[in-house]
Amino acid sequence: MKILITGCSGYIGSCLSNYFKKKNQIYFLDKKKPKKFINIKKNFFKCNLNNLKKTEEVIEKIRPEIIIHLAAKSTVNDKIKKSSYISNNIKATKNLIKAMNKFNVKKIIFSSTAAVYDANSKLINENHLLKPLSNYGKTKLFAENEIIKNKKINHIILRFFNVAGSMDNNSIGEFHNPETHLIPVSVFRALKNKSINLFGKNYKTKDGTCIRDYIHIKDICSAIEKSIFYLKKKKSLIINIGSGEGISNKNVLLTLAKILNKKIKISLLKKRKGDQPVLVCSIYKAKKILKWRPRFSKIENILKSEINWSNFLIKKNITRKYISVQK
Repeated sequence: MKILITGCSGYIGSCLSNYFKKKNQIYFLDKKKPKKFINIKKNFFKCNLNNLKKTEEVIEKIRPEIIIHLAAKSTVNDKIKKSSYISNNIKATKNLIKAMNKFNVKKIIFSSTAAVYDANSKLINENHLLKPLSNYGKTKLFAENEIIKNKKINHIILRFFNVAGSMDNNSIGEFHNPETHLIPVSVFRALKNKSINLFGKNYKTKDGTCIRDYIHIKDICSAIEKSIFYLKKKKSLIINIGSGEGISNKNVLLTLAKILNKKIKISLLKKRKGDQPVLVCSIYKAKKILKWRPRFSKIENILKSEINWSNFLIKKNITRKYISVQK
């Protein structure tokens, strides 16, 4: 089966490329060349999906049976211009759909996000109120609707909750530059004996900090693989992918301190615009329909894999920027 992965140089894309390296006939697309430590040596197409002509040329050449669309502007940050989200999340998706229609590509797996939902203290299922606060969530929801309304394409929309961790043997892990997500930022700063900032100390939660549903990247990869099998024969659907368990940001750091056996200084700052207080998903539908369940997503497993990945980067003298903003 010919499968095209867009956004192959990003975090999920590079991990998925590693996961699929010995499976199927995989092609890779990104507007940036993969990092040196991302093992993509063939079938790579450098292409900005905002360029419709170039996108059509790539789709015509590959003629994939399924496209896994991961390319996006994924950082939740008010300092990023709205136009960047529109360009990367909406226009790029529209162009991809046009190319799919033109060359009769019928199946797409789209990576969406928990940020499309309104916050809730209960488990969020797929029928929950859609009320994104951030430009990231708003543009992802818009892209979802562009896919859904196109009746020529069968789709699976996977709404990922907070993805973290690394693949086995430090083969690949989270690598944004600058890094903004809570777990990689916290692990790095803890290893360097630096204080860690948490945004928000007065949410209506037990300890006042945000509660999130963390899902290991290896579980994300297996969910996408299950989606491919499902999409071969079944109808379109939308599914949450998470662990089904919530943990507060503060408890993430307390668990990290326990694993590292060291004290971590936590600075509690004002909450940021666009941050939801609680985002935890129901995975009932994923278990029932995709026959999938998380296997690696206990917070201890996620943190240990991130510690190993960070130490690997340090040992290899691979640098990345960190800023005190986390998702």
